[in-house]
Amino acid sequence: MMAEAPKKAWQWVTVNEFERPAVPTVITVKKWWQHFTHWLSSEHESDEQNEHENAYELNLDTAIKELDSAFSSWLKDKDDNSLRWVIAPPHSGVAEAAQQWAKQNGMSTMKLPDRDTLCQSNDLPSPKFTKTKVWLMPQLAHTFLRQTNGLRWTREFFTKALAGDAGKGLIVCDSWAWAFLEKVWPVPVSDLWTLQGLDDQALEQIGLARGEGRLRALAALSRGNPGIAAAYSDRYHRNSDKAFETPQLPHEASDATAFVCYALLVHKGLTTEQLAQTLPIVSGSQLQVQLQLLQQQSLITKHDDKALSQSWYVTARGYPVVRDFLASRGFWLDKF
Repeated sequence: MMAEAPKKAWQWVTVNEFERPAVPTVITVKKWWQHFTHWLSSEHESDEQNEHENAYELNLDTAIKELDSAFSSWLKDKDDNSLRWVIAPPHSGVAEAAQQWAKQNGMSTMKLPDRDTLCQSNDLPSPKFTKTKVWLMPQLAHTFLRQTNGLRWTREFFTKALAGDAGKGLIVCDSWAWAFLEKVWPVPVSDLWTLQGLDDQALEQIGLARGEGRLRALAALSRGNPGIAAAYSDRYHRNSDKAFETPQLPHEASDATAFVCYALLVHKGLTTEQLAQTLPIVSGSQLQVQLQLLQQQSLITKHDDKALSQSWYVTARGYPVVRDFLASRGFWLDKF
């Protein structure tokens, strides 16, 4: 009898098929880890363990190849003008893999609207679809502002895309933005795709440090998100109770703190000016205070790419803490 082939680490599945490792709270993981390190010794860990000094950098090549396997039939079928939707949890690498796959296959990239003009009363440019070529919407989260007039472009995009007038395309959307858009615009889309959550065995397959206990805790802390797991991989120090030391919320955390964190997640990053537009309930001075406090705690930072250099976003290491914080305050969460 042949041995069963090991499960692939990178698997593209529909959102309904998505599974995550057991998900205790961040605090539970930290307590469990401290207990684990009391009896941890070289006898319990593999001698082959690879200690990481720095955060592990995700290699998405295999994820892109697996996406090609999942989507190639759809892409090559000239008679199929349907849309494919990819939902990307923060820092997971899902959006990057989908965008790279689209580029490799020569898709045309749809131009995103200028967020700074979304709420202006004058006519917005309409979404432009290239019907003669398969197109990519690189990030639907960057096409709206959660404000009175800030959803017009996105609504028009949905109207045209779902009416079958847009041709064939691949739409990538951040998971928090999707959860928000589903609530305000009941989108009749069920065939949503994402990367399967990574358990401890899958994390080891993609190159994270060995050690069953460490990887189980890491899978739980990251909720199976490879980018979050990679962000914590620099803390793999044998017998260290700081292995899963997470950033702390500001002592002064308040409703305003939660509003800022939620806005940054729903929009996949915002500038200070855009935050002020979407959070009129928070005064300008209070907004500056919240940004400074959250930045000092390493929960948020500014984008390091030129196109979004002025945008704030929730850090990979801060994400588990921010997500738990918003859950404790009853905010509408993503499904991951």
